[in-house]
Amino acid sequence: MAHAVTPLIGRADEVAALLELVSARPAVVRVEGDAGVGKTRLVEEVLAHPALRGTRALVGTCQSLREPLPLAPLVDALLSDAAIPWTDRPDPLLGAVAQLLPELGTRLPNPAEALDDPRMERHRRYRALRHLLALAGPAVLVLDDFHWTDEATVEFLRFLVGHLPPDLAIVLSHRPGPRSWGITPPRSGVSTGLVRLEPLSLDDTAAMAHAVASSTGPAPAAALLRLTGGLPFAIEEVVRAAIERAAPGAAPWESLTGDFVPDGYLELIGGRLAPLDATARSLVTAAAVLGAPTSAAELCAVAEVDPDEGEDTLDRLVTARLLQRADERYRCTHDLAGHAVIRTVTPSALRALHRRAAAVLRDAPGEPRHMRVGHHLRAAGDHVGWRESVAAGVDRAIELGDTGAALAALQDLLDATDDLDERRALAVKLGRVALYGLDFAETEQVLRGLLATGGLPVEVRGELRKDLGLLLLNQAGDAAAGYRELVAAVDELRGPRPDLAARVMSCLASTNACHQHIDVGMRWLSEADALADTLTDPVARFAFLVNKASALLECGNRAGWPLARQILATPADFERGQHLVRACFNFAEATCWLGHYRRAEDDMARGRGLAREFAAPFTEEHLGANDVLLDWQRGDWRGLRERAAAADHVELPRITAGYRLVAGALAAEAGDNTGALRLLRGLVTGPPPAPPVAAAAHAIIAEVRHRAPTRADAAQDLEAALEVIRGTGMWVWAADVTPIAVDLLCRMDRSGDAEVLLKQHREGVRDLDCPAADAALTLGRAVLWHRRGDVDAALAGYAEAETAFAAMPRRFWWARARLGHGECALATGQDGVPLIREAEAVFTELGATVRVRQCQEVLRAHRALPSPKRGRPAYGDRLSPREREVAALAAEGRSNREIATTLALSVRTVELHVAAVLQKLRVSSRVEIASALAEN
Repeated sequence: MAHAVTPLIGRADEVAALLELVSARPAVVRVEGDAGVGKTRLVEEVLAHPALRGTRALVGTCQSLREPLPLAPLVDALLSDAAIPWTDRPDPLLGAVAQLLPELGTRLPNPAEALDDPRMERHRRYRALRHLLALAGPAVLVLDDFHWTDEATVEFLRFLVGHLPPDLAIVLSHRPGPRSWGITPPRSGVSTGLVRLEPLSLDDTAAMAHAVASSTGPAPAAALLRLTGGLPFAIEEVVRAAIERAAPGAAPWESLTGDFVPDGYLELIGGRLAPLDATARSLVTAAAVLGAPTSAAELCAVAEVDPDEGEDTLDRLVTARLLQRADERYRCTHDLAGHAVIRTVTPSALRALHRRAAAVLRDAPGEPRHMRVGHHLRAAGDHVGWRESVAAGVDRAIELGDTGAALAALQDLLDATDDLDERRALAVKLGRVALYGLDFAETEQVLRGLLATGGLPVEVRGELRKDLGLLLLNQAGDAAAGYRELVAAVDELRGPRPDLAARVMSCLASTNACHQHIDVGMRWLSEADALADTLTDPVARFAFLVNKASALLECGNRAGWPLARQILATPADFERGQHLVRACFNFAEATCWLGHYRRAEDDMARGRGLAREFAAPFTEEHLGANDVLLDWQRGDWRGLRERAAAADHVELPRITAGYRLVAGALAAEAGDNTGALRLLRGLVTGPPPAPPVAAAAHAIIAEVRHRAPTRADAAQDLEAALEVIRGTGMWVWAADVTPIAVDLLCRMDRSGDAEVLLKQHREGVRDLDCPAADAALTLGRAVLWHRRGDVDAALAGYAEAETAFAAMPRRFWWARARLGHGECALATGQDGVPLIREAEAVFTELGATVRVRQCQEVLRAHRALPSPKRGRPAYGDRLSPREREVAALAAEGRSNREIATTLALSVRTVELHVAAVLQKLRVSSRVEIASALAEN
């Protein structure tokens, strides 16, 4: 069945260049590019262009023959247009080519008598051929695949370009190579040029795949580019073959796997290999078998070629574009070419090549290449050697942190064995490695598939279930499902593997990860401690201690500090390295929420150093999230909003939540209430984030809603924040909740509820080490006393809170306490202005514009700022500062309600300001404000 012509893609510049060259006749143009890159298609597109209407196309193709036929492509070109009126202008000279062109019959004069001198005969024939081409003009003579041309045609072209007819353009398309034909016009006035075709780009590859498949679904462009090298012919052949192989209703891309080679491309490669000598063919075949870039010495050894001869041949193969070279290493030009070359080798010869490849790579100096050696041993039929080599490769990949390679190899080993003991060992190892990857969805499928495998003993199932539970907790962010899997793992492990059961229980002790009440976590930890003596393996015991210290630190238990110091003093060997990195990041996150920022910074610095040696991919993301959280809490906000936006590039949901909390909090303080609510609402309405993140997000949402001009009901979000704290019993996480809750409850005339809340907070942090929550409790008391009119107690409370926040430091909350202190002082007639000015300076530095305006409103309310004068504005026809703020926001397209929210004004006040702006700027609508502002 004939296929529709595929549109020419990615060649607009080349079409324009070639069209310009052939239009500037007389001209000699070369079109250069690899086989399959689309030279013929480009020339066809240009010849059919409307700009060449009335110009004849004389097209001949050179053939790959052992003995090329003299002048054959030229004859084909002259016969390609039957409408040329040769007989309209008879010329006896044309008789010199009558025998060369018998198809023209009576359209040419009778054959001319032969001359005695062969040189004169050849000269007369060349003149006649030139005359024919001149008669055909205006014309474009195309000789395609010119790299296969014969010497007679080359010689004629050398003659022709010296006497080129004025209405003739010559186009020679050919592959790159060292051959020089010497076809250069000897005189000026003849246009010359080279149009070089390169492989398609990634985007153009995708576009061509869609064009061939008539599909709009996402094409695997990167894989297709790697497979085909961006050659249009190869792309078209592969996609068409994929369409034919695809199951009914399935996307064609699903069959773009393996080493399938379309017949058309196989023929192309066969044609390119046919002229090669034995040495060249052996080297190309060896490169195809080796697959990856390989040194010349290794390539020659696999091909069994003398190194000196091989070096010269490799240069020729690179020039001919059969191999490519980078950093003195060689490989086939692309994967499909390698697959096609391999298809030309007999099975026995192919096995021998793989055996030699394995031996050469195994004996090569430098880093062992276990995986590649294993691949060649398997292809050679040595399955025992394959398993041994791949097993060694897995260990090395784990050591290097290449979890993707380790997982793929382990899955191959698992699929290839029916031995139950071997399957158990591989399943356990695969589960352990899977925890350090980023593709948690694929890893979850692997673990669930292993759990569905029959014949696994209960202790193996328990260990795999443990890995699945940890994956769901730490990477997928599904705390409920992860908790269930870990509890089930304990039930399976408690009898046969109490040591492993103890480790799982220590994981269940984390309230941050498991979202359970702290009492539940401490019961799990107590039960784990009872089994701690069964942990005889030093590395397993170390992992258990990391979990225990993390659980104790996150709840502010002082017993966690000496254990943490013991862990961090442990030498960082390979077996403990990953656990030590995890310890650093767990401790840093825990101490961040507690308010021990200097300790958190030290732990992250230690973890950052260890990560360079032992990191798994997700530890880098964990590190970034901890950095953002730390800087937000201690008040280092410069550039933080942009860093917090990195959530869009983070793979793990649990870590994404931390970024979005900070981004939403900063948006709220910058007055971007819409952006803040979008970020924070999305955070708390999806899969539940970590409890401290959820509690802080709900509290910030409540505060934003309450300060809106409409005084939206904030009670629901406030209760949601408190429910997280009460539900977990973790009042150490209330540092960003309690002061906001007390303030809002008092403003809602619920000071009694605020008092109950403070009592719960006080009891919840008793005897715990949590400076941030302690300072928040102090500030909350001060706010309650302030709202109830107990000024002396409030002033003392604010001062105590300021001291506590400054010691951490926690600059944003220090400034909020300072603002409250100044406001309370002003209310009693004391000089609170300096206090408020200090708070205002910190808020300004942080970019907390909402709080800056709050400071100014307090000062104005107590007449510490000049009050706006009534009546006619003092600014006359000029915009006041407030009117200019309103005008700028209106010019951005903000509504009156949005402006009111941003500037903490009523909607009615904004309406008055907008009316004044329109009048003073002498414009009739809001859309004209921007241009009017630019002129003023």
